[in-house]
Amino acid sequence: MLRSEVAEFAASMAAVVAANPTPDPWRPGSLGSDQVPRLHELLEDVGWHDLGRDEDSLAFVGPAAVALGRGLVAFSEIDVLLGGSPLVGGLVRYTDPGRTALVRDRSGLRRVRVVAAHPVAYGDCFAVRSVTATEELASLEPILAALRERAWLSATVGYLAGMASAAVCLTVIHARQREAFGKTLDQLDTVQQRLAEAATEADGLLLLADGIADAEALAYAGPAACAVLAQCHQVLGAIGFTLEFPLQRYSRRARAVQLWADAWIEAIPVP
Repeated sequence: MLRSEVAEFAASMAAVVAANPTPDPWRPGSLGSDQVPRLHELLEDVGWHDLGRDEDSLAFVGPAAVALGRGLVAFSEIDVLLGGSPLVGGLVRYTDPGRTALVRDRSGLRRVRVVAAHPVAYGDCFAVRSVTATEELASLEPILAALRERAWLSATVGYLAGMASAAVCLTVIHARQREAFGKTLDQLDTVQQRLAEAATEADGLLLLADGIADAEALAYAGPAACAVLAQCHQVLGAIGFTLEFPLQRYSRRARAVQLWADAWIEAIPVP
């Protein structure tokens, strides 16, 4: 596998995402979804949806998912690699009744059909539903289940890395423009320290996304991305929490992804 091929595929993903921005319909108490059907079709066309079916394709997943995270693409595009939304804590995302969800327990990865569910308000536009009834479907063949799960873990790490990297860039741009005490923010020692710490952590996440992730990598990536976002909020202050400024989208999503990932990891058997 040539690194140039991985980089080329990641660049193709980034171009598709840039040409099809994802809106932010979320407001407090929202039941909304940020899915973009046209973007879903284009990602399928470039081959993103196939990466969870082939061992040789796993190296492409993390770097390509960085582009999805930077663009805050609907997280359903990550779940497609798993084969559907994870069902954790009785909740699914982007999944209407009649659709398939995945359950992880000590016996392995199982497919279920959501029979009954109702929308619930959530802190991000994941179109979350509370599931009240499911129907068992055929379990995934073990080798395919392992491939899909590894792809999903790698994609989630890449997505978190992309969000952290984009948030740092956003914060640096603002710090170079905003003045305080007669200087721009990026000239203040305390701000420089925070930006350096955030950038170092974000770069580490990008390096982690270059590999094929496991549950341990994801357990690290979630808190690390949230830590980067916390540093960015310290630099930006109140404006970072406003709906008009995009940083709050990154921080909301990072926390939401971490919560779902933690619940999934807890169900993975310890070797």
